[in-house]
This record gives sequence, C-alpha cells and structure tokens, in this order.
Amino acid sequence: MSNYLQPFIKIKAFARSTDFSKALLITIGVIAPMMLGYYLDHLSMGIAVGTGVIFSSPSSINGSLRNKRIGILLSALIATLVSFTGAYIPHSLLIQLPYLGVMTFILAFLAVYGFRASLVGFSGLFALVLSFANISSADMAPYERSLLIGLGGILYFVITALYDYLAPKKQVDELLETAIDLCAGYIEARGKFLNRSVKRDAGLKKLFAVQSEFNEHLEKLREILLDSRHSSGTSSYYRNRFLVLGELVDLSELALTSPIPPVKMHEILGKYEHSLQAFVHLNKMQTQALKQIAHTDFKKKKVDLSNLKNALGQSQEIVSKTNSKEIEPEDYIILQNLSVLQENQTQRILNIAQILDRNKTDTKNITTNPKELEGFITKQDYSFQILLNNFTRSSPIFRHALRIAVVTVLGFGLGSLFKLQNPYWILLTIIVIMRPSYGLTKERSKNRIIGTLIGAVLATLIVYFIRDVMLYRILAVCSFTMALATLQKNYRTAAFFITLSIIFGYALLRPDILNVIQFRVVDTLAGAGLAALANFFFWPTREVKGLKNNLADSLIANRNYLEVISSHYETKEQIQTQYKLARKKAFLATANLNAAIQRLLQEPASSGQLTGKLYELVVLNHAFLGALASMGAYLRNHNTTHIEDVFISYKSQILQNLDAAILLIQKNNAPLESSFSDESIEDTVAATYVADERNEAHILTTQLRWLKNLSEDFNKQLKQLNS
Repeated sequence: MSNYLQPFIKIKAFARSTDFSKALLITIGVIAPMMLGYYLDHLSMGIAVGTGVIFSSPSSINGSLRNKRIGILLSALIATLVSFTGAYIPHSLLIQLPYLGVMTFILAFLAVYGFRASLVGFSGLFALVLSFANISSADMAPYERSLLIGLGGILYFVITALYDYLAPKKQVDELLETAIDLCAGYIEARGKFLNRSVKRDAGLKKLFAVQSEFNEHLEKLREILLDSRHSSGTSSYYRNRFLVLGELVDLSELALTSPIPPVKMHEILGKYEHSLQAFVHLNKMQTQALKQIAHTDFKKKKVDLSNLKNALGQSQEIVSKTNSKEIEPEDYIILQNLSVLQENQTQRILNIAQILDRNKTDTKNITTNPKELEGFITKQDYSFQILLNNFTRSSPIFRHALRIAVVTVLGFGLGSLFKLQNPYWILLTIIVIMRPSYGLTKERSKNRIIGTLIGAVLATLIVYFIRDVMLYRILAVCSFTMALATLQKNYRTAAFFITLSIIFGYALLRPDILNVIQFRVVDTLAGAGLAALANFFFWPTREVKGLKNNLADSLIANRNYLEVISSHYETKEQIQTQYKLARKKAFLATANLNAAIQRLLQEPASSGQLTGKLYELVVLNHAFLGALASMGAYLRNHNTTHIEDVFISYKSQILQNLDAAILLIQKNNAPLESSFSDESIEDTVAATYVADERNEAHILTTQLRWLKNLSEDFNKQLKQLNS
C-alpha cells in the first residue's frame, strides 16, 4: 500500500516546498501586473514590470534573509541599468558585439564573490540578452521601460518580504527536514560498508555526494538560524533548532567513525556473525528512524522509535553475552567499543526526536553569545581585492567569464549572420548552460537538449490538434510555474517546462507557432553545442589543479583538527567552541574535496592514471578524517586517563607527515625522511598501564597508529604523483 502512496507523498512534499512557493510568488509577480496592464489597456507596461520580477528573482535562494533581500535589490538595480544601456546601443554588429562581450565578462566575473553573487550576475546577463531581443514597446521610451523593470524588482522584493513575514519558519523547517534525511542517507551509505554489501568505488562516490550535500545544508542552516537569532531573539523555536543542528553535527561525526581501520574491523566482525548482523540491523533501524523523524509533523503525531530502541537492546545483549575469556582480548575490546559507539549514535537520534517533540527539551545549554556563534558562519569576502586576485588566467572564474564572453559574441554573431529568427535564444541557452567546469556544462547541455526536444514534441502535438486560446494561457502559466519550481532540483524537467511556457506564450501572439517551435529547437541545439565545445577547447578549467588546492586545504584543516583533539585530551577540558570550529572546518574542507573529485571524474579522459591517483588521495583523506573523528568521538564519550608520552610521540610524527604532504602539494618539495618505531611505544603501553587503562591505551594507540599509517600513505602517493 505504501508503494502506491509514494508518488502522492512526493507530490505533496513538492507542493509544500520552498521551491514551489517561490515559483508561485514569481508567477504572481509576473502575471498580476500583466493582467492589470491588460485591463487598463497598458499591457506593455505590465509586461515590463513582470520582466523586472523575473530579473530580480534568481538570487532569492535559501539563506540569510538579509543577504537574500540585498541580492534581490542588487539584481533589480543591475537589470535596470543593463536594460537602459542596452536600449541605446546602435543596431550595428561592430558596436553590439564588443558591448556584448565586455558586459558578459563583467557580469559573469561577479561569481568571484560566491554563489549568490553569481546569481545576481546572472540577472544582469538575462537582462543583457533580452536587451538584444528588441522587445522594447513602441509606446514607451527605453528609460520608461527600464524604470518599470526596476519597479518590478521592488514589487518582487515586497512580495518576498511579505511571504517571509507570514511564513518565517518555512525555509528552516525544510532545510532541517532535508538535512535529517541526508544524514539518514549518509548513515545508510556508511552502513553498507559494514557488511560489504557495496563495491568500494560505487559506495564511496555515493558517500562523497551525500556528504557534500549534507554539509552544504548544515552551512545554510547555520546561516539562517544565526540570522534569525539576531532578528527574533532567543525564542524556543530557534533554540531548539540550534540543538537539533548540534545533534546532527555530532551524529555526522559518529557516523564517520570506526574504532579501528575498516579492513581490520571487517576481519574481526567476520568472526562473530551474530554481532555483525545485530550491528547491521541497528544501522538499518537508525536510518529508518531518521527518515521517520524527517517526515513526521510532531504537532500532529509522535514518531514511533520502538524498533530503533529494540534493535539497540538486541545488539547490546548480543555483545554483552560475548565472554571476554572465549575470544581474543583485542576482539573483545573492539566489539565493546563499537557497541558503545552505536549506542551513542542511537542516542543522538533519540535526542533529535525529543527536541522536535513539541518543544519539550530544556534549551538552557544553548549559548546566548552571538560573537561565539558567529565563528561558525563561513563569511564571504566582498572586498575589491577579491576581484584583483582573480583577475588572472589561473583563476577558474576569470577563464569562465572570458570563455562565456567569447561564446556569446560568437553565438550572436552566427545567429545574425545566418539570419536566425531569434538569435537571442542562442544567448539564453549559452548563459543558462555554461558553468566553470566541463562536467557541469556537459550535463546541463545534455539535459537542456533532451528537455527542449521533449517539450517541443509535446507542444507541437497540442498546438496542432487543439486550437484553444484559453488552454494556451493556462498551460503557459502552469508550465512557467513548474519550470521555476524544478529549476534547482532537476534541470532536464525545468528545460521541458521552460520550452512549453515559451511555446504556449508565443502561441497566444503568433499564428506561425510551428515555425517558432522549429527555431526554438535549432537555437537551443546551437547554443548547447557552442557551450559544450567552448568548455572543452577555450581555456578549459581542469579540476586537477583545483583539486590539489582542495586537498591541501583539507589536510591543513585536518591538521588543525588533530591539534585541537590533542589539546582536549591533554587538558581534559569539556568540548569547547574551538573544538567544534576545527571539526566543522575539517568536515567542510573534506566535503569540498569530495565535490571536486566528482567534477574531475566527469571530465574527458577521467579514467586516466593521474585522475586515478588523485582519487586514491581523496579516499585517503576521507579515511584520515574518519580516523580523526573516531579519536575525537572516543575522547568525548570516555573518561580517559593520561598516556601522554604515547599520544605526543604519535601526534608529532603524524603532524610531521602532514606538513610534508602539504609541502609536496603546494611546492612539490620532497619531505625529509624520518624514523619512528611503533613497537617501542606499544611495549611501553603494555608494560606501564594497568588493565582498565590498557583498554584505553589499546584503542587510542590503534587509532593513532591508523592516523600515522594514513599520513605516511599520503606522502607515498604524492611522491608517485609528482614523479
């Protein structure tokens, strides 16, 4: 029965999403002034205002309300100025082409200031392209139309501000639901490695993708919650969401951990089938519980977590019945530690459910110091120096801006030369499809072509067999809304609806609609082809160099994370903000590295030897972070004694290896060789500490030896890479 209901559940979730709400707001902002203008016999004015709404909408993405509102106003201002300037450019290719190239470069170059800034620049590019469409109304002066476009931007600003006032918690709840769902997917992906039910590379690619998206959502949540905290004070709603955010971060740390290296873990668990199956079942229940929490409205009903609690009890019972005298001491320690780890992981899930259960949780532990929380936000630098630093061929954004400028000039020039009906459609396709990386551009080109062709075929059939103006109006509006709602989630679907909305819009105005469809397809193919070829041949941005920089950043973040873990172990102080910040930066740096390797694998000849070695370095880095998280989680959840000599000796060698690896990446300098004996230290551990402390010494020594081996592998791999 649940399988039959699944599509309806997805449709309901889509209808409640912020993407659909935003699409409805834009549709209202576009249609309302057009209808008003139509009834007042000033349709051209209504179209200009509606166009301004469209221009100002791209930067209205999830995030800080302040940043969103600034983005909308900047988009409206830039679109107004670009529309005004473009209206007075003479209709001469000798003037239009240089103007198009320079303006495209400037607007695309704004992406150096981050994703939202790139969308502000896209608004300007959109306005620039339409200024070449010659759609200015004869009954209005260009400056009047430009002012009305600006008025449309203000209208959209007012509409979104009103919506945010009426539904202030909607984007927080949706991001939180998605983050919990992604965390469930992350735990599920990790769990498949527990019983080797997935091939390594396939499992790791899935893990990397989920981890990158999960960390991206956590960043957005931090930004929104802090912004809301400043504007709304310390309400119970936002305090509780901060608690959930903290539990999710801790849960992601626990999900990444393993008491010992995975290969050794598989070897030990293989000896004890009952324990292995109990842990696998518990992992499955953890995943299901998180998905239940994500999709449960706690105001209407409680989530039933009895299956999770039963699975935890069963695994604890099986492990507790394992007699330490009947198995090897090392195996007994590992099984006990894994059981504690799973218990802590389960408790985090139960905590999340309790926090969300009608705000019953005590939130006194949430800090009220905004300055302390500010450090968790990754702030964008908007200084002029950023522009200067990126004004070089080594900058991917610079090459992208130059590439898209050349391609738009080439596309418009060819469209004009061959007298295509709507050459600006080529430009629209180019600015929508082209991305700094080859893989993303290729994927969007494919999706754009497929979506356009399917949309064109369907529209042709409808227009050919049905002659109903009212139906065209309804389909144009509905497909426009759906195009906006799916643009960020599924570009192929969005391209399908974009094509439908354009064709039905033209069907209301022109009798030769079949010719319009034909030219729409031709222009889309031309634009997509130019975009794909340009990213391959014109100053291509290869991910190899960028990935190396990401790897260095991740190693530096991991190094700092280790330093903070060491400080916590040596001082025995409670977890402080410094620890959480170091952990956050390490997780984000690894997520960025994982995203970079996925882009690299989409490039031509991605299976080459260089890519293979870089991929193994990324896998090593992921394992290293897992080992760090394992040690950090162990220290946080156990009352440890001191084994400082062992800890400091291992730590010094690990840091030395990391410094050498960073030097190899950044300057290609070979590190100095050093000697270090594990055996002498392990003899000291065995001889010095009593039985209770020896368990701790065994776990920490195993984790430290694991980190040391991984840090040595970094250097071996990098030497081979540079040779």
